[in-house]
Amino acid sequence: MIFFTSDTHYNHKNIVRGTSTWKTFEEGSSHQKTRDFDTLEEHNEALVKAINDVVGVDDQLWHLGDWSFGGFPSIKQFRDRLVVRDINLVYGNHDEKIEVNREGIQSLFTSVQYYKELTIQGHKLILSHYAHRVWNKSHHGSIHLYGHTHGTIPDYGKSMDVGVDVAFNLFGEYRPFKWEEIARIMAKRQNLIVDHHTQHTN
Repeated sequence: MIFFTSDTHYNHKNIVRGTSTWKTFEEGSSHQKTRDFDTLEEHNEALVKAINDVVGVDDQLWHLGDWSFGGFPSIKQFRDRLVVRDINLVYGNHDEKIEVNREGIQSLFTSVQYYKELTIQGHKLILSHYAHRVWNKSHHGSIHLYGHTHGTIPDYGKSMDVGVDVAFNLFGEYRPFKWEEIARIMAKRQNLIVDHHTQHTN
């Protein structure tokens, strides 16, 4: 099975209510910035359990960035706690140490990249940490998966934030999305054509 997730922020104390120095809510917004845990350990344990409960050893996980916080050792610590063997990372803005391959850390992942295009069951997928307004073949109904926003902006056409905060809002768990769940959601979405491209252009 193929799964997608983003913005786990493993070991990030400021995203945890009990250890954060952030204000709980953004001014003028009802969006809660922190996750409802008393300790960083509870947060990390919930992330690991939520992933391992659904993603098996022989499955494939695509992670769309912002893997971990709390220093360089957190990268391997988080990876070692996940049972799935095949993890592909699309870099987020907080993955600098993985980008520069400090101490060969990229070897923990099956692949690392800034952007990826996949085809699954005849569906073209465009993967990026960041939300795009248009993307390759968007005028032909390709699907764009992204992270970064923690569910704070509306999805646009056949695009979707697959971060763990979106999953929590939908399922009550900080878990990855199964490809089949995404396909069902996208089947109900209308394709938006916003530039000069149409369904009849290449």
